[in-house]
Amino acid sequence: DVYPQSEDGAAGAPWRFSTELHCPDCDITYKDPSPSTFSFNSPIGACETCRGFGRMIGVDYGLVIPNTALSLREGAIKPWQTESYKECQADLVKFARKRGIPLDTPWRDLRDAERAWVLDGEGEWTKSVWYGVRRFFAWLETKAYKMHIRVLLSRYRSYTECTTCRGARLKPDALLWRIGSPGSPGIDIRDLMLAPIDGNLRFFAGLSLPPPLDEAADLLLNEIRTRLKYLTDVGLGYLNLDRQSRTLSGGEVQRINLTTALGTSLVNTLFVLDEPSIGLHARDVGRIVGVMQRLRDAGNTLIVVEHDPKVMQAADRLIDIGPGPGEHGGEIVFQGRPGALAKAKGSLTADYLLHRRRVEIPPAAARPAPSASASPATLRIEGAEEHNLKRIDVDVPLNRLVCVTGVSGSGKSTLVHDILFPALRRIFGKPTENAGAHRGIVGAQLIGDVVMVDQSSIGRTTRSNPASYVGAFDAIRELFAKLPEARARKYTAGTFSFNSGNGRCPGCGGNGFEHVEMQFLSDVYLRC
Repeated sequence: DVYPQSEDGAAGAPWRFSTELHCPDCDITYKDPSPSTFSFNSPIGACETCRGFGRMIGVDYGLVIPNTALSLREGAIKPWQTESYKECQADLVKFARKRGIPLDTPWRDLRDAERAWVLDGEGEWTKSVWYGVRRFFAWLETKAYKMHIRVLLSRYRSYTECTTCRGARLKPDALLWRIGSPGSPGIDIRDLMLAPIDGNLRFFAGLSLPPPLDEAADLLLNEIRTRLKYLTDVGLGYLNLDRQSRTLSGGEVQRINLTTALGTSLVNTLFVLDEPSIGLHARDVGRIVGVMQRLRDAGNTLIVVEHDPKVMQAADRLIDIGPGPGEHGGEIVFQGRPGALAKAKGSLTADYLLHRRRVEIPPAAARPAPSASASPATLRIEGAEEHNLKRIDVDVPLNRLVCVTGVSGSGKSTLVHDILFPALRRIFGKPTENAGAHRGIVGAQLIGDVVMVDQSSIGRTTRSNPASYVGAFDAIRELFAKLPEARARKYTAGTFSFNSGNGRCPGCGGNGFEHVEMQFLSDVYLRC
């Protein structure tokens, strides 16, 4: 401690100094930071409660109350509508009447205090007071040694936000550090993760550090700015750094992969791109073309499998394979500069690019038009505000082919994949991820089921193929098993299956290839 003296010689308030990162006034000691301190993939920086995932498995009250259009009397609390727990439903009605809680108002229209009363209860768990939904599940946890209780709990469990880090995935120590220009309060790493990429680019572009940090971090800041600029150049500036990759659309994933290639600064490299324009709006294709041309100008070669006219016309050389699909293909119909494609003979690509042929819009299927007086049945999504959505209400007419379109990143996948699909799955009582932020789904009772058809792999094993996935091989195997010689040898349909132990090759396990692990090189796959 240093005691400064005033002008009259009296000792003033002490100035306290420390050789460590320690605040003497509030007695907080900061640990020396390292890169791992700010990484949720490291045990040093990851939240100890959720282990860096930001989520935990717990009771999901979105599954407990899947249909917010129902009132308490109509059965908004789903687990209490069974014969085993109908007494809890009766208690809810009895205590709600005493407290003046509306029993016939939809759950979504109840006040926050009324919903809190239903969930949290009041006082201790006794027969004379309302115990609440949360304490009901806490009581079930004490009975989890019973199999039927564990099965019941599994229906209402899902990943919920970590209560310790609130989704930050980091220990509190990591959030104590802030970065900013001199004189500004600065922001912590969680603020950076929640900000959009273009916002981060503006922040780092205007960031000026005091000496000697400015020289030490100059190369690092330039690398950060360059990578953020790449992501902005391909039209991904609206994404947050904390956005999970599994929530990205196909077009967004393609552009991130291209940005990764750009950031490597490779030269004399052959890049093979398989339909990079998949999932992109026509407005965004030009950005992808610009990225590919920058890779080419850096001294690389790009081979692109593509159908988009803009990409084909931007190519330096075009190779058209045809003339038809399957057994009608396999020939080089044209190769040369795109401008010479008009001279190609027998090229369907040339015919459509030059508008000699066109895709005619088929006539609308004959269906009775809804009368003016009767409103058509609709499925309504209310208050959708996940990611980029701005609290929108969307009406989806039923028994129609409905197309959701817009530029890449406008919220199409968020609306349909992240909100509508999981919300309906919950209403139907099926396990699913948490639905995105929305107020409710109206009209779910008008449909019987919901099915997601996306671009994910059709099988979980390397033996999967389209024929086995759709069940075609089942009939083929049964046919082989009915042959006279197969019957004589007592063969079954499983004998002709590469997925079962009796029929598949013992050498490769039905894969058709053998996997050889190399210690210091990439693994090798050899034909069995």
